[in-house]
Amino acid sequence: MSLTPSQWAALLPLLYPVIGGCLVALMSLDKDQATTKWIRAAMYGTALLAVGATFWYLTDLWTTGSQPVFFQLHMDRLAQFTGIFVVVAAALTILQGWDHFHQEGWVKGETLALLLFSVSGMILFAATTHFVALFLGLELFSIPLYALVGTVRARSESAEGGMKYFLTGAVASSCFLMGGVLIYGLSGTLDLAVAAPVLAAKGLGTDPLVLVGAALLLLGFLFKVSAVPFHQWTPDAYEASPHPIAGFMSVATKGVAFIALLRIFPGSLAPLGAVGVKMQAVVAVLAVATLVLGNLTALVQTNVKRMLAYSSISHAGYLMLGFVAGTPAAFNGVLFYLVIYLAMNMGAFGLLTAFGLVGEKTTFDDLRGLGWKRPAMGVSAAIIMLSLAGIPPMGGFYGKYMIFRELVATGHVGMAILGVLASLVSAYYYLRFLVALFLQSPGAEAERLASDRPAVHAPLAGASVLVCAAIVMAGGFLQAFLANGFARRALVDGLGLLR
Repeated sequence: MSLTPSQWAALLPLLYPVIGGCLVALMSLDKDQATTKWIRAAMYGTALLAVGATFWYLTDLWTTGSQPVFFQLHMDRLAQFTGIFVVVAAALTILQGWDHFHQEGWVKGETLALLLFSVSGMILFAATTHFVALFLGLELFSIPLYALVGTVRARSESAEGGMKYFLTGAVASSCFLMGGVLIYGLSGTLDLAVAAPVLAAKGLGTDPLVLVGAALLLLGFLFKVSAVPFHQWTPDAYEASPHPIAGFMSVATKGVAFIALLRIFPGSLAPLGAVGVKMQAVVAVLAVATLVLGNLTALVQTNVKRMLAYSSISHAGYLMLGFVAGTPAAFNGVLFYLVIYLAMNMGAFGLLTAFGLVGEKTTFDDLRGLGWKRPAMGVSAAIIMLSLAGIPPMGGFYGKYMIFRELVATGHVGMAILGVLASLVSAYYYLRFLVALFLQSPGAEAERLASDRPAVHAPLAGASVLVCAAIVMAGGFLQAFLANGFARRALVDGLGLLR
């Protein structure tokens, strides 16, 4: 079968990462010690070239306004937004990974190959409403992540974290699959965008099986965003993962799941008004639970990665509040917040690598005094942590503000107040990070161990953190450009919202 140029145009954003992943996997077969350094550099260069080519191609589609289609694959503005979002996260992960894996002594090419395959699956997942393609994308990006969590096999907790993530992920995928089967059985079509009008025409909009199917689909999405009560895997998986992989999971998986949820529920299932109302009520209850549990549990953590894991859970709660408001402007706020969240969390995990804190050295005590030793990283840490806490004029403040404003406008004042209170609580553990960096001195034993070790050099991780801090600042001062010129256009041309 020969493909038209338009069909090739829709497929290329998926093919670039896959081709890059295959090439990296082939390079990793070389075991000649004499060429190890060159092969290693070539693998990382190839991975960066693959995500760079995808980024360049998607930005070209964006600027020209082209929205190619390949059967059920719709590379529209929303899919292009998702692809750019994911490849930026992947590029930051690759840069941080070079330094991190060298510090940890575990540089393996298969890590990059799995990451690139996951990128391709994420783009597919957010670019279709056809259930088979959705499930294929879900598994294509999930299975590599299961392996990436436990990639450093020399650490005992890696296998445990990877197994927990795999088992809970398998259950969530099964629920997602069952939900799609129920919708298909009642509608006779695998395309969810077509299924909703068919079910509405048959008068099945309030049928219990339709509600159960929609609820099971929603469960699959909520697992990926770490919403309560589907969050149990998150702290163990993040702690077990290498820092760059934990950062990638926290932003890319969550971002893609929210964007796909946006395409399916407010988008494809809109004709089933009763389903939307009931799912919105479920999301409201779970958003409250997610905010409360995520923030309160983060308060008592002594390990920075576990704190960031529970922080990630709480941020899922803020994003879910945008779905509770349910207005186009709220969805615009969700996309804007995701862009800033990408920079905040990739920067936060990148700081650990930049400071040379790998393995089990990720407690708040290990951070003591490092802000003065690495001033550029210290300033970046201040920008990132204040933004995570929602302190103006950082980008994180405006992301929350856009969502809270729509909650008030739609009569959900209590939830807006809860969101503000949750932000105040979160300020404690984010400021605790800065207190350790700048206001606490390292212990005598830590000073002795540091003097015995060679100085840590992590130039690529440090550069990625500086980029993240710059994006956070840009989100604070250029929020109108990002929200209206980027997020808004994705909603207008991708879902037909905000017209």
